[in-house]
Amino acid sequence: MSRRIPEEVIDDVRSQVNILDIVEQYVQMHRSGKNWFGLCPFHTEKTASFSVNEQKQIFNCFSCHRGGNVFKFIMEIENLSFPEAVIRVADLGNVTIDQEYIDDVKTGNTNGADDEANSDVSVLKDYHREAAELYHHILVNTQLGEEALNYLHGRGLTDDLIEEFQLGYAPANKLLLPFFDEHQPDYQKLRKSGLFVELRDGNLSDRFRERVMFPIRNAAGQVVAFSGRLLQKSETQPKYLNSPETDLFNKRDVLFNFDKAKNSVRTEKNIILFEGFMDVLAAYRAGVKNGVASMGTSLTEQQVYTLARVSKKISICYDGDEPGQNATKRALELLGSLDRFEVNVISLPEKLDPDEYIRKYGEEKFYTKVHSSPESKLAFYLRYYEQGRNLDNEHDQLAYLDDVLKKIAQSTDVIEVDLYLNRLAQRFQLDKNALEAQLKEIRSSQRKKSNFQQQKNVLQKRSIAIDPKLQAPVHYSIIEQAERLLLYRILHDHSTWLKVANIPEFSFVHENYQTLYLLAQGFFFNQHQAYDSAAFLDFVQESALQEIIVSLEMNNFAKQTSEQEVSDCLKLILQASPLEDQIESVKIQLARAKRMNDQDTVVALTVKLIELLQRKQAGISAI
Repeated sequence: MSRRIPEEVIDDVRSQVNILDIVEQYVQMHRSGKNWFGLCPFHTEKTASFSVNEQKQIFNCFSCHRGGNVFKFIMEIENLSFPEAVIRVADLGNVTIDQEYIDDVKTGNTNGADDEANSDVSVLKDYHREAAELYHHILVNTQLGEEALNYLHGRGLTDDLIEEFQLGYAPANKLLLPFFDEHQPDYQKLRKSGLFVELRDGNLSDRFRERVMFPIRNAAGQVVAFSGRLLQKSETQPKYLNSPETDLFNKRDVLFNFDKAKNSVRTEKNIILFEGFMDVLAAYRAGVKNGVASMGTSLTEQQVYTLARVSKKISICYDGDEPGQNATKRALELLGSLDRFEVNVISLPEKLDPDEYIRKYGEEKFYTKVHSSPESKLAFYLRYYEQGRNLDNEHDQLAYLDDVLKKIAQSTDVIEVDLYLNRLAQRFQLDKNALEAQLKEIRSSQRKKSNFQQQKNVLQKRSIAIDPKLQAPVHYSIIEQAERLLLYRILHDHSTWLKVANIPEFSFVHENYQTLYLLAQGFFFNQHQAYDSAAFLDFVQESALQEIIVSLEMNNFAKQTSEQEVSDCLKLILQASPLEDQIESVKIQLARAKRMNDQDTVVALTVKLIELLQRKQAGISAI
């Protein structure tokens, strides 16, 4: 028999968790006044517009206008249904829930769950979870996985680490499709999963074969993709094969091990960028658990924004060879373009990658190097620009100094600039004043280029359509301002509630506010004696109405209710309601006349509509 999670269980979970504690597992927050602010996890931004009100237990983004309570936050960020979000919040907040409700949610056996529970996304997550379990079982429990298991052991990975990261093996004999066939799957959804390739005859075949499998997880720790590494070299197959992009997975957004690393950031206070999965795993084994890696590609802007939400400090620990150093430079430039991070570089000797360094020098030495021996950005650039140059040659010297001074010019730290100018002057036996003069010219040139680019960006923005979700703040009419204030007072002040309830003819002008008013009646009647915005958000459920509630709660209305204020709002709304009804009626008649091609009636109704709109405007102006 299907059951929904009882209201008292939902209330219990909501009351026992602090939304800030949950949000901080995904976003780095800082206090400003009574609210907490951070970079919005739902869109890319450079200025923090995402806020949490700890007292009211709600979140809101002033740019994309997403908002709600703790359950809504988890629904949005982890793409979960409401029942799934309740279970997830309980788990994150260490709140105990009866196992029967957890089991019901896992099997989709809950009444009232929204459509997301049975959507493509939910099903695709199940497919990936089951595939990860199968690949892992093959690796650790079957003869088919012996060679792959020996390979991983040979790379220094322990059984515990293999278990923790759920590493697996996809054998040559295509076991995944038969495995799903036993469960009578939806083959259209299997096609969308990225786990299979479609053959010319329309049949499906396992995408991954003879590969060590690395599950790729989202920020919530759910498997959304795979990366498979060949055991044997091949002239025709890539060494690493990633899942294609799906409804679950975009390789430009995802970072390997981010789900675990973001939790370590709280104690380590920084995050470490590695190039490869094996580097992350080797570092993890050495006790460095705050490491992440991109998906076999250069670091992307989307990944940088993801990092910015959890840490302001980033260390880059890429391979010590030339490609690794080039990648380090690109990452530094990308991170520097956002001007949000304190960045340093962990440089490895002998062109070693982190995995090789650990195997050669040991875990303890690597751990010490990571925590005690980072170099600054400028120190890296001074070393980087030496590559391929003979600094005894005058031409190479001048080119080197030009490159290095351009980087020094970007620093706003006066002491750092002075330090490196002194080093250059001593090393090349130059007059420091000459270096300072050259630095001044470079900065002047950079400012001109920056101003030109800013003007160019302004022109480009004028020609680009703006995302409607990121528009400027909404400006409300006088009537709607009155409705918003009155609704807020109704919700928060019982005397206002009673006053309005005793006016039989009262109704809000705009449908959304009237709907919320009626829902509030049901909310208070449903044994909710005192208003609780977080609980009311769950009661309302509809996203558009929830956004209105959040915007009301995040507004700076005065705490005290004034009788005059309430009376003025009522007067405005009661005067506007009949006029709005007339306007709406004329609009309906006008549309009907246009369909009938009755031109005389169209003209007459148009004149009448203009008169009504003028009366409305005059009424507003007179107030």
